[in-house]
Amino acid sequence: MNKLPYEKGRRILTREEAETNSRYGKRPEERTIEENLDFGILNLNKQQGPTSHQVSDYVKKILNVKRAGHSGTLVLA
Repeated sequence: MNKLPYEKGRRILTREEAETNSRYGKRPEERTIEENLDFGILNLNKQQGPTSHQVSDYVKKILNVKRAGHSGTLVLA
């Protein structure tokens, strides 16, 4: 295989599937809805109008959870 000058000495990494020890968790697709709500992230498309703080409060009330927050708001021009 021909390599470019900056590629000399590079290794090719391959992803391997591994078994998860149940003591340390489980595969994401095996998590229950409750586990996803307790330990997951919910991505929302916040429309113009309510603040991020207000939307976090809506999420807490709708999902009946104690903690919810936002990590910032992206503004598209």
